[in-house]
Amino acid sequence: MLQSGNVSRLHRIPCAETWHFYLGEPLTIVELDEKDGKLKLTCLGPDLGDNQQVQYTVPPYVWFGAFPTKDFHISSDGRAAKAEPRDAECHYSLVGCTCAPAFQFQDFELGKHSELVSTFPNYEPIISFLTNTD
Repeated sequence: MLQSGNVSRLHRIPCAETWHFYLGEPLTIVELDEKDGKLKLTCLGPDLGDNQQVQYTVPPYVWFGAFPTKDFHISSDGRAAKAEPRDAECHYSLVGCTCAPAFQFQDFELGKHSELVSTFPNYEPIISFLTNTD
């Protein structure tokens, strides 16, 4: 469960990770791919008519994190603005993840702010709220 006010920090793993939406409010998955240097945003949620998906697979070795969609306003160029705080008890996203091949914790790599900003300088605002500053 990812409650309002919390994020899943940018990280990467060497396997595909499929996210499944179960309940609550929409969640946005953020991807930063070193191959093309691009930012990709995917919204998981119950409203398929509003461009939300109930599941999505992040490819191996791609930096990714997530946040409750209504917590931030993200422009197509990666600029981020925080929305008004919301009650975490009432505003949350319940999701699950499946990895293939199996997840091994020793393969988990947490993103470092300075390294990610160096690699993706155009996306510093979004990187800042999805990493701990070094």
